[in-house]
Amino acid sequence: MNIKARNILVNSFITRRVAISAMLVAGIGTTLAMSGCDSYGPRIHQMRSMQVPHLAGSALSVTSANGWIEAIQVDRGDVGIEVDLYGRDEERLGFVTVHADRMGDDTLRVWIEWPGGKRENGEGATIALELPDADGIEAHSSNGHITIVGLSGHAELKTSNGSVKIDLHDGSVFADTSNGKLMAERVSGEIEMYSSNGKIIITDAFGPIRAETSNGHVYVSTMDGNEGPIRVRSSNGRIDLDLGDGFVGVLKCQTGNGKVHAVGIGGADMIESGKGILELHFEGSDEVSAIKTSNGSVRVQSRHTEPADG
Repeated sequence: MNIKARNILVNSFITRRVAISAMLVAGIGTTLAMSGCDSYGPRIHQMRSMQVPHLAGSALSVTSANGWIEAIQVDRGDVGIEVDLYGRDEERLGFVTVHADRMGDDTLRVWIEWPGGKRENGEGATIALELPDADGIEAHSSNGHITIVGLSGHAELKTSNGSVKIDLHDGSVFADTSNGKLMAERVSGEIEMYSSNGKIIITDAFGPIRAETSNGHVYVSTMDGNEGPIRVRSSNGRIDLDLGDGFVGVLKCQTGNGKVHAVGIGGADMIESGKGILELHFEGSDEVSAIKTSNGSVRVQSRHTEPADG
């Protein structure tokens, strides 16, 4: 793990919430504020802050409706949780319960219980966590981005409208959004990502990759020693692939409307090359990797290829 990079990310995350933290008291804090105004009236915010005991190597499950989720690895002894509740009824917000409970398998489950068991229009919650580690994470939001940094185990991240970002993750990742960008950097295990409308950016991947978007550019780079396979599809966008040394198998690249070209690829045999199609075979396996877009170019090159001058 790149400690310097992790600290930069963590410091940025903490700085972004300094103004909120200053308003909170130790233990469980509450603060009311008003912001924004629409046809339903002004939006009221209520901040909650809590610290709960940490259990090393346990999993994390976070659920939020109409709000973002962030979980960041930080060197501390407990789990810090900050929640921004918002709505238009101060009394209702006062009756909201923020749960942080250990399940039977020791998973820390964080979720919001709204009065009457139902969230009303215009209500929501953002959830920010700092914790020493987590072995496995689930994060679900109906409307908001999801960010995890420095955690481990299998990560399952779903949001109906927002971006998903994963960095410095030691494990596998499944991410799905109906409308937003997907980003994964320095993930050690298998990556599976789906977006119906957004870019997908995967950098420095160590494991197999499957990525699909119906509308957006896809960029993938693999680390040396990553054998694949890689399966990428976009119905409307270009695809760029930077391969690390050690990839094996058959690489099929295809576009319905655009060009396919390879740059600086060594150690591969050409199987087929033509308009909108390129097929290469790397020794060591016959497993098929597929790169396909219906509208856009496809570029494949070695991650060690020197950029062209100018």
